[in-house]
Amino acid sequence: MGGGMIGSAVAMDLARQGRFAVTVADKSAERLDRIANDYGVATTVADLSHAAVVAQLARTHDLVIGALPSVFGFQALQAVLESGRPIVDISFMPENALELDGLARSAGVAAVIDCGVAPGLSSMMAGSAAANLTVCERVVIYVGGLPVERRWPFEYQAGFSPSDVIEEYVRPARVVEHGRTIIKDALTDPELIDVPGLGTLEAFVTDGLRSLPETTGARSMTEKTLRYPGHRMLMHALRESGFFSKEPVDVRGQLVAPLDVTAALLFPKWAFQDGEADITVMRVIVEGADQSGRTTYQWDLIDRYDPATRLRSMSRTTAFPASIVAGLVADGALQSGVHPPETIGRSPTLIDAVLRGLDQRGVRCQMSVRRESAG
Repeated sequence: MGGGMIGSAVAMDLARQGRFAVTVADKSAERLDRIANDYGVATTVADLSHAAVVAQLARTHDLVIGALPSVFGFQALQAVLESGRPIVDISFMPENALELDGLARSAGVAAVIDCGVAPGLSSMMAGSAAANLTVCERVVIYVGGLPVERRWPFEYQAGFSPSDVIEEYVRPARVVEHGRTIIKDALTDPELIDVPGLGTLEAFVTDGLRSLPETTGARSMTEKTLRYPGHRMLMHALRESGFFSKEPVDVRGQLVAPLDVTAALLFPKWAFQDGEADITVMRVIVEGADQSGRTTYQWDLIDRYDPATRLRSMSRTTAFPASIVAGLVADGALQSGVHPPETIGRSPTLIDAVLRGLDQRGVRCQMSVRRESAG
C-alpha cells in the first residue's frame, strides 16, 4: 500500500526475490505506470485514505505491507487486521498501534509495526542489546538521511514523504530521564556528532522511541535526528513562526493553512533529482550491565545511494527491513498479535535473519561490544 519512494523499493525487493506475486496500490496512475515498467509488478489505482478500500484490497491478498503517509497509517492497519490479513507497516503513525494487539490476536494474524530503519532496525538493535543485558540503563539512537551534496539554504532533501519530515519537527518527543518518561519539543537538545568519513553532524530530539520505553526498561532513552549543521535552526524558526501550523489564518479574506503554503514552497526544494545521491547514517548505543560487568553495545550503519538499482539509501534502509520481515511473517515466524520491531531484536534467530538479509542487499551494520570488568 503506497508506491512512493519507500513503497516502490519494497515492491522491487519483493519482486526480485521470486517467491511473491506483488501488487502495488496507489492513487497515482503515473507513479504506478513507472513502478510497473521498472519492476514488472502488478498495480491497482486506489485511494487508500479510505478504510473500506484498504479492507477490500487486503481481503484479495495474502499479506499486506503498509507504506502510507503517517496520517493514514492507523486506520489502514486496523482495516487490514479486520480483514484477517497479516501486515508489515512502516508508516510513522502518531497513534499507538499496540492498541490493536487484541484485534490481531483474535484474527490470528501477525502485524509488525514501525518496521523501517528508525524506527525499525534501530529498535531491533536496541531490543537485541537489552535482551543480552542483566540491566539496561541507557539507549540513545542517532539517525538521519542526508543528501551527499549540501545546498543552501536548507542543506537537506527528503528521502521519504516530506509531510512526515515536517511531522518529525512538530510532534512532541518522548524521552526517558532518570526512569521517567517526559515530553520535550522536537528540535531541542542539539549536540554535534562526528561521523567518520562525513565530518560533523548536528543531532536534535525527535519522537522516534516508539515502544522502546515500555519494552527495554532503560532509565535513560533518547532518539535524535541527524542533519548537517544549520538545518535545525531554520526549521525551528519556521515552526515557531507558525509556518508548520495546520490552523487556517485569514489572508485577504481567504482562509489558508500555513502548512499548505509551506509545503507548496518548501517541498519542491527538498526533492531529489534523478540519480542524485544520498547517505543514511545511524548509530545505536545501549549501555548497561551483565555478569561480566558494565557493557556497551554500539551499532553503526552508513549506507549510500546505489546507482545499480537507482535506489536512494533512505529507500534501501527503510524498505529492506520491511521486505525481509515480510518474508519472515509469510513463513509463520511470528505469532499472532501486534509486534514492535524490538520483538524481532529479542530473538537471535530473527534479528540474524534480518541482518543477514540486509548484508546480502549491501546494507551493512557493524556492531561493537565494550566491556568493563566487574573486578
